[in-house]
Amino acid sequence: MDRVAIHSSDPRLTIQPIRPPNGGTLTLALTGELDVHSVTSLCDVAVASVESGVRRLRLDMTGVTMCDNGSLYMLLGLQHALRATGGALAIATTSAPVESALTANGLSHLLEN
Repeated sequence: MDRVAIHSSDPRLTIQPIRPPNGGTLTLALTGELDVHSVTSLCDVAVASVESGVRRLRLDMTGVTMCDNGSLYMLLGLQHALRATGGALAIATTSAPVESALTANGLSHLLEN
């Protein structure tokens, strides 16, 4: 599996793409804070992935220590964009802060797999 940590333009978030050998779903393991500033780095990685042909993204958010509402709504937009290309976005695993934000915003059923 290809594992290269991407240190985003915001040093509070690291994104580690994990590509399965068969070219299936791309997992992005996130570590750090996911907020209005750092979420743009996640968008950049997701867009680059889609432009390279990836249609299915899975987020491993066990390393996320903080998650704001705006980030979750950006994920909904990303999910919508992927569906428009015949793809999908799912949150595979979450941390307590992410789970709390999902529940508080009533988004658990829309984003989790």
